[in-house]
Amino acid sequence: MTKIKVEDVAFWIIILLIIAIALWLLSGSPPTDSALISVALFVAASEILLWRAMFSNDKRTEIGFIKLKNDLDKKHNELKSLITKK
Repeated sequence: MTKIKVEDVAFWIIILLIIAIALWLLSGSPPTDSALISVALFVAASEILLWRAMFSNDKRTEIGFIKLKNDLDKKHNELKSLITKK
């Protein structure tokens, strides 16, 4: 089971706020300028959260490959030493 992170909850709240403001704008309640500024700010915040999630996944993948490379280097050195002993 995956853990729910604060960033995930914040992302979905921001998406819901974007939809709510768009629907509120369709009903004619808020001034157009302020509604568009709010939607733009919420979209920017959601993009930042998405980029953050993507970079954290990329960082974990990079760390995994570095560990794999170290393991392969160790095996290669062990095989090299076995070959040179004979």
